[in-house]
Amino acid sequence: MVEVPSALADRPSWIKVGAMAAVGFAVGVAWPRLAGVRLGPSVPDSPSASVAAHEPSAPSTAAPSASPSVPGAVVAAPPPANSPAPPPATIATIAVTPSHGSVFACKTDSGESLKGGECGSLAGLDGVLLPRLRKLADCPAAAGVSGTLRLVAHVDFERGVSIDFGRNHGGMPSADPLLACAKADVTGANVSHLSHDHPRYSVAYSVAFAQEAQSGAAKENPPAREGTVTSEPVAKPSSRDADTGTVEWDAAIVRDEPKSGKIVARLPRGTALRLGPIKDGWYPVKYGDGFGNEGWVYRGAIGR
Repeated sequence: MVEVPSALADRPSWIKVGAMAAVGFAVGVAWPRLAGVRLGPSVPDSPSASVAAHEPSAPSTAAPSASPSVPGAVVAAPPPANSPAPPPATIATIAVTPSHGSVFACKTDSGESLKGGECGSLAGLDGVLLPRLRKLADCPAAAGVSGTLRLVAHVDFERGVSIDFGRNHGGMPSADPLLACAKADVTGANVSHLSHDHPRYSVAYSVAFAQEAQSGAAKENPPAREGTVTSEPVAKPSSRDADTGTVEWDAAIVRDEPKSGKIVARLPRGTALRLGPIKDGWYPVKYGDGFGNEGWVYRGAIGR
C-alpha cells in the first residue's frame, strides 16, 4: 500500500537548505581567501604594470643632479673642471678716417672764379664737417667696405652746405649709398659763424674706410685731430731736402711778399715746407702738393 504524505509534510525544510548554503559558501569562497589559497590565475591590474614587472631594469647612464628631476627635462652634465675657456669672440669694426679739407676753388662776390691759393682759407670748416663725416661708420653701406671715398663740400654762405663726389671716386664699393649717407649727415650743417672772404667755396675731402678685426669688445676709434682747412694738401718733407722745415704755430700766414704782402694761404701746424734764403726775418717757402705753391712765411712760425 502506498502512503501519500500530506501537503504539510511534503514541504522542504528551509532551515536545512539555509544551513547547507552557508556551509557551501564558507567552503567555496570564504575559506580560500582567508587561507590565502589561489584557486585560479589572477588578472593583472593593467598591461603596462604587468610588462614593467617582468622587464629587467636597465642601468642608469644619466649624470647625477643635485636639483630635483623634472619629468621630460634633459639634464646636461657639467663640463670637466679642466676644460679650456672658449676663445674670445672676434668683432669686426669699421675705421673711418676723413682727411682735412682742402680749398681748391671759390667764387667772389662779383662771380669771379678763383683757384687754390687765390681763395685763401676757410678756418673752422673742419670742426663742422669732420664729425659729420665720421658718422659714415654707422652707414649700413660701410659694412665690409675698404678704400677711399673722395668728396667735395660746396659751401654757400647763403644756401648752406652740400656734398658730392670728388675726382677719381670710381671703383669705391658702395659709393652711391655712402654718398647718400654723407648727404644726410652734412645736411643742416651750420657754417654761418665761419670767417670767410668769399661767398662760395669748394673744399675737397677724402674719407678712408678700413675693416678692423678685434678680439673681445670693440674699441672706439680715437677721433682724428681737427685743424684748419688749408688751400692745398699737406706734404711731408723728404730727408733728402737740406732746407726743409715745418709749421710750428697753430696757423702760419703765407703772403705773396714779406711783411705786408697779400695773404694767399694759412697753413696748419705740421705742414712741411721747403725753405729759401731768409730775408728780413721772412722765409721764401714752397708748400702743398709736390711743393708746387710759393709764398713767404715769418721765421718765428717755422721749426727746422
